[in-house]
Amino acid sequence: MSEKNADTTRLTPAMRRVLWLVGGVVAIALVVAVWLATAGRGGDTAPTPSATPTAGPLPGATPTTGSEVQDPAAGRPDLGRIPPLPVAAPLVSAPLPESATANRKLVEGFPAKIMGPAPDSDIVSSALATEGSVMQVTLVARTDASPESIVAHYRDVWAQLGLIDQGTTNGNGAAYASPHTSLTLAFSPESGTGTVYTILGSFRTE
Repeated sequence: MSEKNADTTRLTPAMRRVLWLVGGVVAIALVVAVWLATAGRGGDTAPTPSATPTAGPLPGATPTTGSEVQDPAAGRPDLGRIPPLPVAAPLVSAPLPESATANRKLVEGFPAKIMGPAPDSDIVSSALATEGSVMQVTLVARTDASPESIVAHYRDVWAQLGLIDQGTTNGNGAAYASPHTSLTLAFSPESGTGTVYTILGSFRTE
């Protein structure tokens, strides 16, 4: 090799500095490219969401307002429930009167406030029979008033005593009762002597 060729291939200090600078830039570019590629792959993968369990009440914790599970029926009116009706007390008490019958008057011990004759009525007969705690009472009376007015009178009296209307099978008369009492009003067939009616009563003291 000639001396001229050896001088051509020898690098000067300036050329070496340029080569080192270019190499450094290339190395930095490679590092940045690798970093960007790695970051891009990591960004494409979305994190898997995970449900965070809700912590329940700690044992022995003091409940606060709104923390209790409310009963759905609480505070809601009970529309389907009917309040029980009060039970009427016995209308007669012991000792019961002796059994007896009478014409044109009431026998002694007759429950006049319960089934006495209607106003402007004439008593035909009355009777009562007692046995133990039970008393059966009968009244037969006559009046010039209409059957409708007699029914209205006894309906008013018996309803005020707390008895319950039982209705009638033929629409004529009246029937009222309670657990201790039963009263029935009936009419005799029409005659020329006015309106004749009969009241049958059954009473228990307990």
